[in-house]
Amino acid sequence: MSFRIGIWIGFTKPDLFVRPNLVNRVSQRVPAMPFRSLRYLALIVGLGTMMAACSSAPSMRRLPDMSFRNLPPVQLDIGRIEVVSQFQPPAQAPHIEFDMPVSPENAVKRWVQDHLQPIGRTGTLRVVIRDASATETPLKTDQGFTGMFKKEQAARVDMSVDIALQMLDDRQFVTAEVSGKQQRSRTEQEGQKLNDRDKLLYDMVDDLIIGLNGDVDGNIRSTFGPWMGMK
Repeated sequence: MSFRIGIWIGFTKPDLFVRPNLVNRVSQRVPAMPFRSLRYLALIVGLGTMMAACSSAPSMRRLPDMSFRNLPPVQLDIGRIEVVSQFQPPAQAPHIEFDMPVSPENAVKRWVQDHLQPIGRTGTLRVVIRDASATETPLKTDQGFTGMFKKEQAARVDMSVDIALQMLDDRQFVTAEVSGKQQRSRTEQEGQKLNDRDKLLYDMVDDLIIGLNGDVDGNIRSTFGPWMGMK
């Protein structure tokens, strides 16, 4: 009596097995893939992965240029307007002026350009930016297991502007002055996308300057009455 010895390969039925000589025959018939082909295959797989990653990346939203030309202009019988900034924000946290679509300082300068119009030949209006800060402060959130199932407010953004409009005489002395201040605060939700954060900051700055305009516009027209329009 003779016995055949097979190699067990994990089938559920015990009568299914592969003979050693059959395995050897199959391995001899299947040629090995050349090294150059392997390199090409790896290159194709890598390019496919990169293309998939690029296609899935979110596109950056382009925000419109901030403008205040929709506000009724203030025409002043002066020769020029100069803007002097006394505010120097540090380029580090919690300050975020350097990481915003439009900073409060640049928004004030745009408001001056769009809203105040010098139509005379002599005289100077000096706009002094005393404060134009924007900060982002982290808030305490639930870091435990329950925090995985809720969206919390992760940070608070605070903005403020403080300006002075000074009418100067020929000797550069201040003869009339109007001041204005505004503040805004909002919170940012946990896991907020970059596009949504930019839109939040953009809207905050726009609302901040609109509030500043409402604060100083009436005083400009009353205090600067002698310089309103052409003489």
